[in-house]
Amino acid sequence: MTSTRRSLLAAAALAALSIGPVAAAEGPPAPSNPYPSDFRADDALQFYSVESTSLLKRSMLAAGFSVDETVEVNESYLDFAGRALDAEKRRIEAIRDALKAQVAGDRTCAAEDGSCAAPEAAAEKTKDDRWDKTGEFARFQAPDLQPGQLDLLKWNDDGSIVQDYAARVGLPPQLVPTLKDYARKMGLLEIMENMLYDDPLPPDGAKWFSFQSPYQKQGEMRNFTWNVERPAKKWKSDMHWFNTADELSHEDALRALSKGGFDEVLKAIGEQFGLDTLHVDSIGFVSVTECERGFIHTDWEDVGGRAFNFLVGIESPDDAGPELVVENERQGRNAKGEVYYGSNAGILVGDGTRHGTRECNHRPYKGVRITASIYLADPTKQNLDILAGDTTSIFPPTGDGPGKAWIWTQKGRHWKKNGKGDGLVGDKGRKAFDFSGHEEKGCSVEDCENETDRGRNSCLETCKVFIDDVEYKPGKTRKEVFGY
Repeated sequence: MTSTRRSLLAAAALAALSIGPVAAAEGPPAPSNPYPSDFRADDALQFYSVESTSLLKRSMLAAGFSVDETVEVNESYLDFAGRALDAEKRRIEAIRDALKAQVAGDRTCAAEDGSCAAPEAAAEKTKDDRWDKTGEFARFQAPDLQPGQLDLLKWNDDGSIVQDYAARVGLPPQLVPTLKDYARKMGLLEIMENMLYDDPLPPDGAKWFSFQSPYQKQGEMRNFTWNVERPAKKWKSDMHWFNTADELSHEDALRALSKGGFDEVLKAIGEQFGLDTLHVDSIGFVSVTECERGFIHTDWEDVGGRAFNFLVGIESPDDAGPELVVENERQGRNAKGEVYYGSNAGILVGDGTRHGTRECNHRPYKGVRITASIYLADPTKQNLDILAGDTTSIFPPTGDGPGKAWIWTQKGRHWKKNGKGDGLVGDKGRKAFDFSGHEEKGCSVEDCENETDRGRNSCLETCKVFIDDVEYKPGKTRKEVFGY
């Protein structure tokens, strides 16, 4: 909810206090006088009556109403004010219900005379109290891991491996703070925290954003394009995917991974699975407030064990339960287990790993769960077509065109076996790449946000989907090229 919207709704609700007395809430007795001794209720309500009128008009102007529509009390004015008041009343009622439940839980009341007494001290609630109790979900082992330490996902009861390409990997301590700070300073974090409440997309909807990187130097500011999409109804959630939308924004996000020490994670994965190379193929975030039923799926299949999605928890409500479900056949039947992302380990899901978001509902307390989703690949001639066909993110473009060739230019960029790679810290970028000749005639800005049948990927030059080699400078370190 935007700050203007919050202020408007608060104004409408408090103005309603001047209409008449408010009925006492049912439940355990409340404090007899919740206000300070020198509180002047009449003065406060009079002041708010004046200020709320002014605030309502300013809010209507910000929402696109004309000046005339805010001057006289007409149907637009009354409808807008009424909707604001109704929404705020619902919010206040939800808070009151929560407080009543909290008070009731904190006291023991006698049915005979209604007297209430504080209960004995209860044990502090831990994460163990929030695991599934129905028996539908099993648990996985979750040992403490050092940065760069990889542990294949195992069933908790017998230690057997869940799936060949599912694992937990210890995170460098600076990774999560770096990614969160990057998103916050760019302005993306606030959007991910609020968009699902204020302006959610419909299923299969999409929207575009332009940001400026916190790493840029003043005077050299460029815009970085991100895309947000909401998956289809079959996902049964309000999940939104936020992804880099062009090569420039992708390169900038790689700098955040570099500063966060992600090279340790790449090394652990490459060595564990005997890969030849590894590079970061795409970067994004997943935001969700409510999931009715996790959509079990695979991100990769038939890639020879050489492509992965690495999930890192960025933000989660304090009382949230496990975030991820992993499913596999066990003892002749499908078995599902649940796992926390945690702050010191990420979850790797690779070739054939069936997984999905754990059911949740954070909306009563305006909570949101945010996860970084980092796609990794070791391209080969055998799996390149599959890698190029992934449609999870808008970038790189899918299909047999320039997007497929671009993936191949990344091969070996961030990690190579036997310690021969440059890593993200010493990253010299992709190999030379020519995407000329893939621009249809008549391309315009409208094509860049897929608002036409032609679409963004048919207008690579107009939409600046890729960076020309003259500017990209293959072979030079990214710090030399970008300055950070």
